[in-house]
Amino acid sequence: MEDTNSSIYALKTSAGQERNVARLLARKAKTIDGIGISSILVPESLKGYILVESSTKIDLRNPDLKVQHLRGVVEGSVGITFDEVKRFLKPEPIISSIQKGSIVELVSGPFKGERAKVVRIDESREEVVLELIEAAVPIPVTVKADQIRIIQKEAD
Repeated sequence: MEDTNSSIYALKTSAGQERNVARLLARKAKTIDGIGISSILVPESLKGYILVESSTKIDLRNPDLKVQHLRGVVEGSVGITFDEVKRFLKPEPIISSIQKGSIVELVSGPFKGERAKVVRIDESREEVVLELIEAAVPIPVTVKADQIRIIQKEAD
């Protein structure tokens, strides 16, 4: 599974442009020989970075690797091991990190930008019931777990 001649490198990108950089690098890897890129991974949980497996050392001074929104290579002694990459291949579900009583922010939907308190968690349906903090009347709102961002975990 792991090629001994390949190394895995972390590349810095502009935040939110990870997929675009990966697409552009993949296109260049197919058309230009000598780049040596064999795979590209864009982990959801790693904002601003992509992981690239390459048989050659990634050198951004190479004009063939000039890609918009690519900022640099994370310097290290050898690169990244496959064991470190494994955790990005099967990420932990978002719902497992949410606790009752946590303060969250809605990132999409009609209440985007609002802060809320977690009242109940339905793990089987991956839904969370929230109470908006700044609302005059506490109304329970049910949203999918991927529509919220945790601001403050419940105090112990």
